[in-house]
Amino acid sequence: MIFQSSDPEPIYPNVDIYHYFESNPCQVPPGKTVFVDPVTERSITFGDFQIETKQFAAGLQDIFDFKPQDVLAILSYNQYDFGVPILGTLCAGGAVTTINHSYTLDEVVHQLKDSGAKYMVTTVDLLPTASKAAEICGIKPEAILLFGGVDDPASGTKSYKSIYAKRLAVPAKVDMEDIAYLCYSSGTTGKSKGVMLTHRNITSNLVQIMSYDAEVIKEKGLVILGFLPLYHIYGLMNCLHISLVTGTETIIMPKFDLPTFLQNIQKYKVTNTFIVPPVALALAKHPMVLNYDLSTLRHIACGAAPLPKELCRLIEDRLGVYCRQGFGMTEASPLVACQRPNQRGPDGSVGPLVAGLQAKVIDTTTGKELGVGEQGEWLLKGPNVMKGYLNNVEATKITIREDGWMHTGDIVYVDNGGNWFVVDRLKELIKYKGFQIPAAELESLLQTHPKVLDAAVIPAYDASQATEIPRAYIVPHNADDATDALKKDIQDFVASKVAHHKKLRGGVVFINEIPKSASGKILRKDIVKLDRQENPEPMPKPHL
Repeated sequence: MIFQSSDPEPIYPNVDIYHYFESNPCQVPPGKTVFVDPVTERSITFGDFQIETKQFAAGLQDIFDFKPQDVLAILSYNQYDFGVPILGTLCAGGAVTTINHSYTLDEVVHQLKDSGAKYMVTTVDLLPTASKAAEICGIKPEAILLFGGVDDPASGTKSYKSIYAKRLAVPAKVDMEDIAYLCYSSGTTGKSKGVMLTHRNITSNLVQIMSYDAEVIKEKGLVILGFLPLYHIYGLMNCLHISLVTGTETIIMPKFDLPTFLQNIQKYKVTNTFIVPPVALALAKHPMVLNYDLSTLRHIACGAAPLPKELCRLIEDRLGVYCRQGFGMTEASPLVACQRPNQRGPDGSVGPLVAGLQAKVIDTTTGKELGVGEQGEWLLKGPNVMKGYLNNVEATKITIREDGWMHTGDIVYVDNGGNWFVVDRLKELIKYKGFQIPAAELESLLQTHPKVLDAAVIPAYDASQATEIPRAYIVPHNADDATDALKKDIQDFVASKVAHHKKLRGGVVFINEIPKSASGKILRKDIVKLDRQENPEPMPKPHL
């Protein structure tokens, strides 16, 4: 059975991302401020953004002989002008890969090599990692540019604005199936995979989102507060692309901290914000929230990880604002389903499908198509579904069937009203505050520790932060080594080799044997069951 949205299918653009932006579908005035830095109060208007992206594109072409489908990497904290080199690269016909700024050197190197990036824009404080990674990957020093508007005399690295040409580039004509973004999504088989998102994917999801939220977009005086990392597809779409196309003033926080978040809502009279469950928890329960005037808030949307229904109600009771939940994935560009604004759906649902997207539910054993109320794996098909995984034909074949349906790896069901409920997931990702942590990657790393014989990593749950955290079950080489000192050594070992969000915040537990199937697959469900027996109560907040 095929399910689809009851909303009319949107009219999709038949032009690439830059030409769609330049067509100005929402008739944004040139002088309209679109992005603001709340720290420096610098800002950029719609018209200036258009000019600067073309100057950057022309600079890429004139100085670097930039070619269509060349790849530029962004390794940076959020910036108010984050979108200039991104859209400038698209204007020149290139593609962009956005890198998590907390990545270790090895992780940055992997993404640069896999994406084939030839150019990079970063920040002064990330320059040591960026420069070393570039050297390893054969990226020339002069091809590294900086955010911040000024050159760095110590390293000789120049601002990205230093390459601005006097001429304005003519936006390149690109095929709709050309890659626009290489966003890296963690899988269950180790290293992150490059998700190939085309111009059609992105423009399709843009109009799907704008169609879904048409009534919100029409509202006067909208101001968005964006703290979501812009390297992540959730932030990239909602706090950059949607803001740009609709001309909505968006305050871009470099990173999240609660006092600054609340201060910015009050100062800039913020009406809309996109959050993740740990922030929802703070809005619902933290006493600090009551010290600020948040009365201008009209819309809160939560994504990146499941949101407990109790938190939604607590936020609404406290702030008088309905907090709706949505479901997205990098491979879908990203929005798949979302609760409607100001219209509460059934508790626990992620809402109806966006228009233009089709879905199936299949039995995970037989592949049989299921109906309303039956639980199975979620399959999706639509113009926003990715092209595939870069340099990974096998993973693409496993994920996207020959008939075009994409496996999400999530266990779901749908009710008679078309509302979707995410029950579980097949792929064994751990979601820490919206970040994906592949258990297999941590297991492979743990097995390199000299005193670890075998390892399995499972998701524990930290109720105090409303998030999953990774916990390792370890078989030591020698039973006598099973001490608290070794637990700490293992946690420190992992912390020294992975990004901040991948640390073993759930701790280490010693076990005599890792349960496995006859084929050698780790039976994580058995370990999770054991873990829940040992830890039936919500965990206390871990030491960070």
